[in-house]
Amino acid sequence: MMEGYNYTEIGMLAGTAIGGMLAVTEFIIWNSFSPVMCVVFGVCLGILTGRFIDKRFIK
Repeated sequence: MMEGYNYTEIGMLAGTAIGGMLAVTEFIIWNSFSPVMCVVFGVCLGILTGRFIDKRFIK
């Protein structure tokens, strides 16, 4: 299932999904577009975590 994908790509997708869910929730609560930064933060955090795993644990 994971052949062809590295942890950086998987982290980016997971970060986008989590950040998107938080952004939609915050948009519903506050009705503004500033929660879009949650998506950006989620993507960045996912990429950094995936790269760390790739460099640290994959040989």
